[in-house]
Amino acid sequence: MYTITTVCIGNKYTPILPYWLKQIGSKCPNSEIEIFNKIPENIKPDKYAWWDILRLTNNLNILLRTQKPVVHIDIDIIVRKDILPIVSMDHDIIISQEIGGDGAFPKECSQKLGFGICSGLYVLKPTAISFMLNILSHMKKQTFGTYSDQVSMMNYIVNNPHSVTKENYEVGGTIYENRIIHIDGIQICVLDFGLIIRDPIVTRGQFADHINIDNVGGVSNFLNYFNEPLENLPLTCRCGKRHLGDNSVCPHIGMR
Repeated sequence: MYTITTVCIGNKYTPILPYWLKQIGSKCPNSEIEIFNKIPENIKPDKYAWWDILRLTNNLNILLRTQKPVVHIDIDIIVRKDILPIVSMDHDIIISQEIGGDGAFPKECSQKLGFGICSGLYVLKPTAISFMLNILSHMKKQTFGTYSDQVSMMNYIVNNPHSVTKENYEVGGTIYENRIIHIDGIQICVLDFGLIIRDPIVTRGQFADHINIDNVGGVSNFLNYFNEPLENLPLTCRCGKRHLGDNSVCPHIGMR
């Protein structure tokens, strides 16, 4: 067994929760689920990414208590199939990859690594506790100018001794290429972008789709992506979305 967690605070996200829970329950039968929906008194929602403090604190508490893997999954990520093969990987931390390659956010870090991490989905094993407690400390102190776990991890990695190797990973006859960051005696597996896809275009066997709710015009439209075929729904990229300030021509249409 392992635990899947998410944060669901505020009117924007509450309508999504029943759909998200049903999807997780049907796709990940080996998991237990915990929802963080209250702001503790010791956490002040005063700056961007304060919720990262909340979720990492709670995830580490669960990890310390259960000594079993903990998986954080953002509520705007739709799981398509059982993630147990990902949870079972022999790495201390497993995390999805940020869109943009060497231009991924934060750019000053991804330019050094050649890729970025996305904390929308991550797996923590008991062997990662010390490393993540250190990251949490930097987040709370805003060492890197923010509470953000993604920014803090990326900055910590590029500013400390590390190395990167590549690892082939086969699923259903398809070979994916994960990147393994070796740092502080642990291994962080950054998943091939094809395993957890940001702004998906078609269904290609991915474990989950990460869809920005604003990119599809709000919650009511986003809910369609749980039950309707991806190919029948609008593209989830920002291209041409005037309400998001983007008037560019979409280069993804031809890919579908």
